[in-house]
Amino acid sequence: MADKKKSREVPDLVEQRRKAEAKLAERRKHTGPLPSMDTEVQRLVYELEVHQIELEMQNEELLQARTEREAALDHYTDLYDFAPVGYFTLARDSTISKLNLTGAKLLGLERSKLLKKRFGLFVDDEFRVAFIDFLERVFECNEKES
Repeated sequence: MADKKKSREVPDLVEQRRKAEAKLAERRKHTGPLPSMDTEVQRLVYELEVHQIELEMQNEELLQARTEREAALDHYTDLYDFAPVGYFTLARDSTISKLNLTGAKLLGLERSKLLKKRFGLFVDDEFRVAFIDFLERVFECNEKES
């Protein structure tokens, strides 16, 4: 698996380098040639400029990925918060760590007042033992429970 990832990275790096060199060539058309200097210094300046452009390109990609991630999070938050079904995220001891607006409405309290409260307190005494057993099963196995 690591070999496949590595083999994909090499062409990506080569392509990134090619694009950076093309951008540098375009920039130099507008700025003119570098002043006279030693061949080794010219090579180092060239490498630094290419590397700078590569970093700029990576930064643009990271900013784009961040924007996409934030949009996905906003979309998920909207779907979660405004779902017509009550959603609760519970800890092993039934403490509510997250819930949506519908869940708060179903329990008749503000969402902020429900956080860190035990969901078991809202379960009728008659069903509390069954609820605790269910919660234990959920946390003990990796299978879906309903």
